Formats: sequence, C-alpha cells, structure tokens
Amino acid sequence: MNDSEYTLWSRITFRTTEYAKNFDLINKHESFISEYTGTISEINISEQLPPTVVGEYGYSIWNIGLAKEFKFDISKLMKKYRFEDGYSEILKLKSDGVHDFSKIKTLVILHQLVLHPNYKKKEVVQEFIEHIYRAYYSDDVTILALFKPIQDNEIDYDYFYNHNIVRIKKDLFGPDGYTDIKASDYYQLNDLKLKTDLETNELKLFSLASKLGFSRIADSHMFVFSSDRIINRMKNKFEHVAELNKITHGK
Repeated sequence: MNDSEYTLWSRITFRTTEYAKNFDLINKHESFISEYTGTISEINISEQLPPTVVGEYGYSIWNIGLAKEFKFDISKLMKKYRFEDGYSEILKLKSDGVHDFSKIKTLVILHQLVLHPNYKKKEVVQEFIEHIYRAYYSDDVTILALFKPIQDNEIDYDYFYNHNIVRIKKDLFGPDGYTDIKASDYYQLNDLKLKTDLETNELKLFSLASKLGFSRIADSHMFVFSSDRIINRMKNKFEHVAELNKITHGK
C-alpha cells in the first residue's frame, strides 16, 4: 500500500438505494427480501468538482431467519426468481445436495458490479467488498456472490448494453450541466463483446474472486465469502494511517 492508493480509497464512497416493503406486491412472502442498487463514486471536494462515477452494483438480502418464524420455506420464493442466474444456481446447489442455504439466518447475495476501466486495477473492488462486510458484519450473515462474465449473463448484458444510462454532472454547484451517457460506452463494455472465450473469461473472474476472499461452491458460478483477506487488508490500512499520523503529527 502506498500513499496514492490510500488517498484514492479515502475518496471512494458508496451510495445505496434500498427497495423494500412490509407487504407482498407480486409474490407471496416477498417482503422477506430487500433489493439494493448503488453507485460507487470518487469524491472531488478539494478540487470543487462533482463526484466521478466509478461504478455500479446490485445485491439482495434474504431474511431467511425471519421467514422461518412464520414457518415459510424461503426456497419456494426463490423459485419465483429462478430466471435470474444467481437464484437458479442457488436452487440447483440445493437440489443437488451440495448446499442448503435455507439453514442460514440472513443471506446477502451480490449479483452485479461494473467498474470504469480507469479504476479496475486500483482495488476499488476490494473497497466495495469491505463496504459490504462492514455493513452486514454478523455471525448470522452469509455473503454470496455471482461471478459470471457479463457476456454470459443475459439480464446484466441487456441492462448495461440496452437500457442503463450514466448521468454525469459537470458543475458542482450549478443546477444544470448533466450529461447522459450510455452505460456500455461509459464503462467501455463494447470490447467485451469480442471476448467470447468462456473459459478464459471465467478464469479471470474466478481469480479475482479468490483475491477477494471468495471460494467457489462446487462447479457453480456462486462463491461464498470468507473475511480473512478483507480483515488483513483493513488492518494494513489502519497501520498505514497510524504511520501517516506519526509523520504528520508526530504521534
């Protein structure tokens, strides 16, 4: 870790929107699920510039323990969402007898993350995983993540290539000055269309998953999180701050 890396990480922020309800709208017992989408930004306060959009993410929280209090099998609800890759893989793992996630109290499922290429090699992904770990730290929480190339993820592919727009604000204080850019252009995703070798694409993602502290579950695209790597990284950051304070303040 060097000073420039730490400076960048200290400017990274996460803005999350929660979609939750206390009643069922479409599917029975869906009120046990909360959906989240968010934006990763680099704040530019000292430069008096608007935040730079770094990336976007999506995840869901399944309150399995509370569902059990009402004697409801959460897997029945998950079958309603099996058209999404993550949920279909979780259901297959259960049907194959590999893992039964219904025994978990709270399940956090990370299913979407995209970054601007300028930030891909600067450990912003690690910052995001630390953010999730901090937010949902508990012995009762299990964090899963779907690691599947966007070229082979039909829902994400359609969303980022055909529907999603990134709104850029150019003036920090002015009321206007927004520019809308197609997400596929802003995140420079079009080159990925040419990378069709599934094995190579998966190997890259699986390698990243391992660096983040995730372990693959059987032969699926679902990975389960272990906190050791992120905790060590957090300790290194705290030590770096302590060293900076010694240099700056002599203590």
